[in-house]
Amino acid sequence: MKNISYLLLLIPVLLGSCDKVIDLKYTDNEVKYVIEGTITNEPGSCTVLLSKTRNFKDSNPFNGLSGASVKIENNGNTYTLLEDRPGVYKLATLIGVPGQTYQLTVSVEGETFSASSRMPTLVPFDDFYLKPKDFDSLRTITYVKYKDPANETNFYWFELFVNDKRQRNYSLMNDQFTPGQEVTTPIIFQNKTDDLSRNFKKGDKLALEMHSIDASVYLYLFSLSAAEGSDNGAAPANPLSNLKGGALGFFSAHTTQKRTLVIP
Repeated sequence: MKNISYLLLLIPVLLGSCDKVIDLKYTDNEVKYVIEGTITNEPGSCTVLLSKTRNFKDSNPFNGLSGASVKIENNGNTYTLLEDRPGVYKLATLIGVPGQTYQLTVSVEGETFSASSRMPTLVPFDDFYLKPKDFDSLRTITYVKYKDPANETNFYWFELFVNDKRQRNYSLMNDQFTPGQEVTTPIIFQNKTDDLSRNFKKGDKLALEMHSIDASVYLYLFSLSAAEGSDNGAAPANPLSNLKGGALGFFSAHTTQKRTLVIP
């Protein structure tokens, strides 16, 4: 789970393979490129979002950048992603394979950024359920079940959806204490909608996407969660990216599975 001691053990290993650690304490007038790239084992999932930062106090609409060269390399083959709309690059025919490594290269406005990610083994998402006593109008506790593979280190990212809308909060897990075990653990859905008067109710659809991710993406998401959790009014520290070249964001090759349930 989100375990600080395990993260500290990871950092020396991960940083040894990175170009540098990015200092993310940028000022409002310092503009950086932002890249969010994913490729999964599902068709149509290969997508790279390219934008620039805005002031962290702004509403942060997506500021997509057009005209970039976006490529993914795998096993000696190079694939060029096509711009679907400003700042959104896709290649529907490229499907990731567990166990293989993918390299991303983005060239824009004279700058080049790169990252590498290995897609882990697919871990079957066995169950997603709700106990009636764990449902209330503001917070609902669901449970996930999966069997962690033995003899390998595994990291998990759970994305949450309410009525098909992705939530800002997410859950991260690892197998430090559960290697090779059957895992049943709670996932908390919180009422964090734009309309604060809107509570969970019967008939709402809850969905969970389970991703098996590599160590560098786990570290990025862990540090992103810590940055967004800052409540002291200071500018958040930037998360630790696996991108080389100075861009913010991440590139992840991961497996994905989705399950849904309806609040009875």
